[in-house]
Amino acid sequence: MSSARVLVVDDNRDMADGIAMLLEEAALEPRVAYSAERALRLLEAEEFQLVLSDMRMPAMGGLDLLKSIRGRWPLTKVVLLTAYGTIDSAIEAMKSGACDYLSKPIDNDALVDVVKRAIAGGVTAGGVAEAAVVGDVAGSTSADDLVPGLTSALDVLLQATGADDAEIFLREPEGQDLVLAVSSGPDGGALAARIRFATGTGYPGIVAATDQPLWTKGGLADDPRFLRRAVTDAGLRSLVAVPLPHGSSALGSLDLLSRRVDFPVERVLDLLVRAAVPLSNVVRAGLAALRQSVDAVCGDLGDPAGEALRVVLESMRHVAQARSGTLELIDAATGRPDRVVSTSPASLVCAHAEAGSWAECPVACGAHGFVADPGRRQWPERCRYGLPHRVASPCCLPLVAGGRMYGIAILDFGRQGTERATAQLVPLLTMAHQLAIRLQAHRAGIEVAPPRDGGVAGPKGRAVPDLELRCFGSFAVSQGGRPIPAEAFTRSKALVLLKLLALSAGAPVNRETLIEHLWPEVEPEQGINRLHGVVHDLRSVIEPHRAEREWLFIRNRGDLYYLDMNAPIDLDLARFRQLLAKGQPGGPGNDAAAIACLEQAVDLYRGDAFADDHLAEWCEAERRHLSELHVRALERLARLHAKRDNTEKALEYLRRALRSSPFRDDLLLAQMELLVHLGRPNEALAVFNDYRRLLRDELDADPSEALQAFRDRAL
Repeated sequence: MSSARVLVVDDNRDMADGIAMLLEEAALEPRVAYSAERALRLLEAEEFQLVLSDMRMPAMGGLDLLKSIRGRWPLTKVVLLTAYGTIDSAIEAMKSGACDYLSKPIDNDALVDVVKRAIAGGVTAGGVAEAAVVGDVAGSTSADDLVPGLTSALDVLLQATGADDAEIFLREPEGQDLVLAVSSGPDGGALAARIRFATGTGYPGIVAATDQPLWTKGGLADDPRFLRRAVTDAGLRSLVAVPLPHGSSALGSLDLLSRRVDFPVERVLDLLVRAAVPLSNVVRAGLAALRQSVDAVCGDLGDPAGEALRVVLESMRHVAQARSGTLELIDAATGRPDRVVSTSPASLVCAHAEAGSWAECPVACGAHGFVADPGRRQWPERCRYGLPHRVASPCCLPLVAGGRMYGIAILDFGRQGTERATAQLVPLLTMAHQLAIRLQAHRAGIEVAPPRDGGVAGPKGRAVPDLELRCFGSFAVSQGGRPIPAEAFTRSKALVLLKLLALSAGAPVNRETLIEHLWPEVEPEQGINRLHGVVHDLRSVIEPHRAEREWLFIRNRGDLYYLDMNAPIDLDLARFRQLLAKGQPGGPGNDAAAIACLEQAVDLYRGDAFADDHLAEWCEAERRHLSELHVRALERLARLHAKRDNTEKALEYLRRALRSSPFRDDLLLAQMELLVHLGRPNEALAVFNDYRRLLRDELDADPSEALQAFRDRAL
């Protein structure tokens, strides 16, 4: 608190000086202004965490001062002092963005408490709580429509902080460069003047390489690390950049830029770090969905007709909203295309690629995506003379996996330009990379420069033992293959916390939510202290490098806690959901592949989730949902096996489904129909009679009319 600076504004000098003395005794740093006009001059010259202002002053009153501060210094908090009978004005002030207000005569202790609470309460612009801003950021995004959602999230951050511009850089799948994905603000042209940075170069590359925030206050033009002259020429002077968390290497960089030399970068930093977590999660989810969309249609890449390739290409064209596209696979022996598919009759094959000449190709060298606006004079020479004349604005994507290139995709945006292509470059490269992974099993590729960074690793290259969490049935934890007994945790709530984070499977959980589940009866401040103790206990047991305070499994960004699924974690809940997705209609592969995935999924289901904590309300809704998913998987397995004439297997899965959901008439009817089909009507009748007794004993009900009609007709 000693560093918190407060500006006291009151035309009553005795009142202002008295409040300043009171705040100084409370270990704060007060300054005094005897008018709103003087306060504005001080705000222009110095940075204050809070302004404490009287409402009624000559010339400019407190409400007008508040509105001016909100427009020019939106992160500066304001508390207003109101005379008796002006509560309506105070309420109006709260609506205009004041953090709080106090009525005169003022109680000294109450004043100090309000000021300290406002400073320490995680409040950003206009009294908006940081948690609320982070919630708005998360609510703005969508994995299904990634780029517009990220742009909306940047708009939320601009409004909350008063920054001029915001941007997100994302890392390429194998090229490892950072590419400008989205930006918001009036200086988009200056930001787009350079859209790519190598890891370790420029602010985005440094943030991604170090996984640490970076900021400059007022001196951006003089910082040799920045490397973006067009941005500083546009008048931007301050910048805050934080990594988008993604295991041991950042997924990208989230940046805010301001023209103000006094932009409060220190206070913006905390908000940005917290907002980076949901943004990173939605980017990861969006890219994962694109990879799954490629997998879903890559069942037969050896098809001579190239239908699977054509579907992938059309999906890429749709994501990019391009005019046309061509996909060419390369023969490893000749380096020339041996299979070409296009979305239109005229292909877009590059003449150099057709000749097998890949030297100096901007796509093949370093496995980078390449985007060019209309106007060939600005293109690299090889592209200028290699691409067909019908191509107006190309986006070229390498199909690279494991340091080998299997082909290239070329999209053309026509005369409309490639603004959307730049925004979609990393999603498109992700799709191309996934297709290359699938092609690895079919053919050899041309070797390209290996990726500069490896995969997920432990801190400083040290080995990290696997953490295994078994949530179905009784909760079990093991590390490196060795069980961790419950007694190893000093606090019993540490295991409950681990269950809560496992249930979220990588999604961040707010501190307040955790406290509400763990200690619903305690006050917030007490809950915060308890949570810190429980987190410490949990980390002391499962974190392998706790002595260095390097957290791999239990991570937090501000008040958001999450299980880092990029670490070596085997979580049965996550695998269960992934296997179910692969086994659904429209998933990758044929019926046999779907059966294999679903059988693995149902084998993971060893009982209801957290069966050892069956009274826990915090997981009841998700527990029911998982149980329903399990029954659906059993039902689908029964149908798939029946389709393949594996009738005994089909009966087995129907029986298992009915044991989990005994009052499902449709499952019982399917079982009876299958028994009749197999010539076992007596067994079908026995099943019906057992079900009827169960209904009468448990629910005092009779079987449905459909069941009784089938019994009368078939038995």
